Amino acid sequence: MPPKKGSKAAKKAEEAARRAEEERLAALVEQERLERERLDREEEERRLAEEKRMWLEHEGKRLTEEKILVEPLLTKRSKQLIGEAQKKHEVEEWENFINCTHLPDVRKESELSTYIALWEEDADTDLERTLKDTQQATEVISGLEILISQSMAIKDEVHTEKYRGYIDKLRKLVELKMDCATAYMLEHLEKYINTQDNTCKISFATSMQKYGIWVNIARNLRLKAIEYPDLGIVTDIPRPIILANVAVRMIHYRKDPLSPFEMGDFFTVGGVLVIEVLDVPERPKVVKAHVPDVKDPGTWAMMRISESSGTVSKQQYPAVDPITGIVQQVPPMTVQYTLPADVLVAEGATPMVGWWNVEKGDKGDWDDEGVTDVSLESKGTGERVLSFTTMHLTAIAVLQSRWSCFPYKSWMLQPMANNAAMLTVEFAGHLMVKFEVGAGRCRLLWPNDEALRPLREKPQPAMQLLQQLVFHGINLLPCDDDAVQISTKRMNMTKCLKNKELEERACLGVSLLAPSFAVCVSPLNATLGENEITVKLAQSIDYQSAPLTADDPSFRTMMFRSAELEYCFVLEPAQESAVTSHDGKIFDRDGVNLTPPTVGLETKFLPLTAMQELYEDASVMRCEESSPSFTESVRVMLDAMRLFSFVEAPSTGEADDDEEPPQEGEAKPEGEEG
Repeated sequence: MPPKKGSKAAKKAEEAARRAEEERLAALVEQERLERERLDREEEERRLAEEKRMWLEHEGKRLTEEKILVEPLLTKRSKQLIGEAQKKHEVEEWENFINCTHLPDVRKESELSTYIALWEEDADTDLERTLKDTQQATEVISGLEILISQSMAIKDEVHTEKYRGYIDKLRKLVELKMDCATAYMLEHLEKYINTQDNTCKISFATSMQKYGIWVNIARNLRLKAIEYPDLGIVTDIPRPIILANVAVRMIHYRKDPLSPFEMGDFFTVGGVLVIEVLDVPERPKVVKAHVPDVKDPGTWAMMRISESSGTVSKQQYPAVDPITGIVQQVPPMTVQYTLPADVLVAEGATPMVGWWNVEKGDKGDWDDEGVTDVSLESKGTGERVLSFTTMHLTAIAVLQSRWSCFPYKSWMLQPMANNAAMLTVEFAGHLMVKFEVGAGRCRLLWPNDEALRPLREKPQPAMQLLQQLVFHGINLLPCDDDAVQISTKRMNMTKCLKNKELEERACLGVSLLAPSFAVCVSPLNATLGENEITVKLAQSIDYQSAPLTADDPSFRTMMFRSAELEYCFVLEPAQESAVTSHDGKIFDRDGVNLTPPTVGLETKFLPLTAMQELYEDASVMRCEESSPSFTESVRVMLDAMRLFSFVEAPSTGEADDDEEPPQEGEAKPEGEEG
């Protein structure tokens, strides 16, 4: 029965119906509002898309026109650079001709292949002549390393790999020739024994190699050490060796023959010392000849010929049981050798010494386990004697962490003369290096350590100088993988890596400004995304004035961006003085977003054209008329050192638990742990 009119139930029903109707009408109103907002949003998106399309079309056309205008300048400079390189090549060819060298021209593949083939066929086993031949092979390798640096400077990976292939062939051939000459010596041991004290110890040295071998003939238990005064090497003799019919061979290669191109955790400095225990073959049996009616028929030397003749048999030390795989317990060997004078080691620091572990990784790697009691003693003569105890007789070297110089703290490029500039790069702990960058040649200015004297006295091409720094112990050639190793809780350096093509374009653009503008790191750069780079620029055409500092108010900030278009532009003053967040946006101190938009900007193809509107014509003209070799040197230095990707953001003052305190003293990274 329906509720009575005026009853409570009827009132509730009417109220419910009213609320339902109100909700239905409200829903319709909300639906209409959402629909209007959607239509407005779509209209706004269409408007913005059309605005962006028109801007891209307009700016793309304008950038193309600007590119056409600057193309003759870039082409002219490129041709001048090629012409200068050709003249340099002709001078080098003439010098090789008048020097009458019989070594191959490493730039000519036919000569290089012929040299390798003829040396492979050469059966000379004289130890001293073999060492001279391997020294010449090392000189050929040095020539190939120069070609590699030239190829790396222009990012020619094909020729880089080809030259590295030739180096690998030569290094394997050097090892083979050393083994063949050593095998001949051990098979004809009687020629090399000192009959006065019944010992056999031989040593030879060249500028890039040292060779010493001791053969255990007398098994004299009182003999405690093997000394090579001319090589600067001394070792003790563990008891298992003094009791065995073996030889101990030591070869010091001034350049790393095992891992020159490997990108592991460490690189070697001071060369590689290879200590090996070799089997001594059975000595020839001397028998008296029998010739009828001859009073003194002489003697015969009967030598056993086997499949291993002509090669050396290397023993593993410590030995490993072939069945159980258990490593035998043997006493270690103590080694002392004079460290080359051109190796940079921090004063008072203890170098890291490791051995080549063939079982580590896919191709082998350096390992410091089993090397103890490492010390470095400076003698009154200026020599530095490295001492250590090792359980492994194999390739041993002083190791340096590959990323000990990263990340950079700051850098600045300052014009100092016509076609010359000074590049300063600062590391943690207020350590720094300084370079003089010139036309086709660069040289080190700082540190002033004696070990780096050759790099301060002899200018050389930019990439070659950086590779020589690695040889002396300072690695300023980072790769993307290094960013993972140097990341901390405060700063993830992988987020600082820039797009490679954008980075190359920024290096080219900045290098063209080097004759008239000081350039330094921008604090905004590290927190921006991979597709944006910022750098600070200031006019500097008075070489006699004091160098600018990074906080000079005359600096302006330029941004390089890679999006639908690739362009650069100068930031507004408010944006330059802003602070940055960690998501790549630029905010002022009131939290207002000042990030430059991607639409509506007045873009430029090259920084040089942007500078024309801000600075006087004389400074721009100096850039246009500068030596292409100079700007190319600047480009190579910026690009090779990755100065736009490996500078950390300014400190926020927060503690970083992952960072170790910086080393004090001069810029000598060998003393730092990786």
